[in-house]
Amino acid sequence: MKKLLLVEDDQNKIKQIETFLADSKSELPEFTFEVRKSYQSGLQAILENRYDLILLDMSMHNFDKTFNESGGEFMKFAGEDILSEMEWNDISIKTIVVTQYDLIGNKALEDLKDRWKIRFPLNYLDTVFYSAKESNWKDELFSLIKSNI
Repeated sequence: MKKLLLVEDDQNKIKQIETFLADSKSELPEFTFEVRKSYQSGLQAILENRYDLILLDMSMHNFDKTFNESGGEFMKFAGEDILSEMEWNDISIKTIVVTQYDLIGNKALEDLKDRWKIRFPLNYLDTVFYSAKESNWKDELFSLIKSNI
């Protein structure tokens, strides 16, 4: 059975991706699915477990949010930092970036995609632009998952 990891801090986006995956299960190979909600918990999961595919948000908080905690610093390039740590630790897991920003920091998403292809050729597959108001991201994500799991 395949293992997927979603590293994402936005609860609405998590719910939409979970629903999408549940609805798509009959058309995909059998898989289990885990969610981590921050840079630190996502990185820890990747360092301690083996996954077949990662769905990775690019911008997220450093720590998990709780009732009393804000999640710490918001990191614009947390996903890129995770990809760097994976490379540093010789971890090769196919990774799809799923982001709702077409501009991260002052960089256009298309430029960042080119940068990630060059910097992380063993892990980075592609980027899916997520929008809560649109549904075309689902077709793109489905195609990438199906061809890489």
